[in-house]
Amino acid sequence: MGFMLPTLRAKKSADYSGRQQPTRFEGRLLASVLSSGVPGIALSLVLLWYGSYSLDHKLEFTLLAMVLWLVLSVSTRDAVVNSLRGLSNVVAAMKDEDFSFRATEAISGDALGDLAVEINSLSYALAEERLGSLETANLLRKVMAEAGAIIFAFSADERVRIINRAGLEFLRKKEEGVLNHTAQELGIQDLLEGSDWEVVSRPGSGGEKRWIIRRARFRQQGQPHRLILLTEASEALRAEERLAWQRLIRVLSHEINNSLAPIKTIAGTLGRMSSNAQLPRSLAEDLGYGLGVIRDRADSLGRFLQSYAQLAKLPTPTRRVVSLGDLMERIATLEPRLAVKIIPGSNVLVEVDPDQIEQALINLVKNATDSVLLVSEKNIGPEAVTLSWSVHSHDVEILVRDEGLGLTKTENLFVPFFTTKESGSGIGLLLSRQIIEAHHGTLVLKNRLDRPGCLVEIRLATCVVESSQPSRLTADI
Repeated sequence: MGFMLPTLRAKKSADYSGRQQPTRFEGRLLASVLSSGVPGIALSLVLLWYGSYSLDHKLEFTLLAMVLWLVLSVSTRDAVVNSLRGLSNVVAAMKDEDFSFRATEAISGDALGDLAVEINSLSYALAEERLGSLETANLLRKVMAEAGAIIFAFSADERVRIINRAGLEFLRKKEEGVLNHTAQELGIQDLLEGSDWEVVSRPGSGGEKRWIIRRARFRQQGQPHRLILLTEASEALRAEERLAWQRLIRVLSHEINNSLAPIKTIAGTLGRMSSNAQLPRSLAEDLGYGLGVIRDRADSLGRFLQSYAQLAKLPTPTRRVVSLGDLMERIATLEPRLAVKIIPGSNVLVEVDPDQIEQALINLVKNATDSVLLVSEKNIGPEAVTLSWSVHSHDVEILVRDEGLGLTKTENLFVPFFTTKESGSGIGLLLSRQIIEAHHGTLVLKNRLDRPGCLVEIRLATCVVESSQPSRLTADI
């Protein structure tokens, strides 16, 4: 039986070609073949030597028979041994996870043929299994890379062995600066301690965030490992909350508007009827005043609902490239009550929806101005309200600072309908955050540490198109 072995490993070739002494099996096989020919040779020699042949012929035929006997025996042994060696090489290749070798002449019906058929079937099966494993591993790597959840795998000595792209962004490090480093070196030792499932608060790029942590254990190459999965819950919760408020606002707007329309119509009709009717003067005045209050409150309620309808109808940002400096100057000029100071940063072009970003910043500057004027309307410093920005790689950070009262009830900052102003609607901050998050950014409000007042931090991710050195000038608008 022959075998097609396109490339035999050097080690195996050296093992077989370098053998000088036959193995025990090869010796037994040769002895068996030789012994099987002994009866025939013996009978031939008896007939030859007791026949009427000359001595020369007897010697010649005896030597020829012995040589043929030995040659055929060795050839038979080599054929069997070479076939077995070929099968051994195929098995050795499978052991080394090389499934390209196949046994030829794998014909059913004889012992070696059946063995070759089974080895080929095993090789095919192992090749398919290995291909499936590689495809599964590649799929797992792609899923991990694209997953929004943060994935860490730690070895028994608490060193990072596996991390996905989200994990690198969470740590703000490159892969070579994370792999094989301990959790303590990376400052995430607390992630390893705790129950299998818990919710924790950790500081993030946009302030304090809520995280769902899942912990599990697995083995790789017989060694125990720990798998840590982090899911950022704050954005999901805010999205659900926003959807709930949008549904509520739609229902309220629909029901209230259905009632406001006839109220305004009836009030107008009654007003015209009262003006034409002959009523006592005092009664006419009281009736006119009452109907006027009804109309005014109906109009006010309609405007109130219209402002909240923006939450439910905020369109997807239409991005275009604009100068951030020009946008800031335009925003500052729209505040007439005090001079907004601009502290210029880099001359940067950003790709945003300028109308939406302008609306968000107008709301924030208006809130800052209101807070400053509550402290004093006369002694207003030159930096009572400031606008500034800076570039971080492809991100831009915008800061709005004021010298007002600061924040008191931070837990209700983004709750719809909640306001501390007498004439406020509770819509400005919520709408601003919705606009910023629609640009894949974050909005954080906190009290200033250097002086009384509030600091608003806006970070817009991957929006910088072009940036140059900052200007040295400052401007008061």
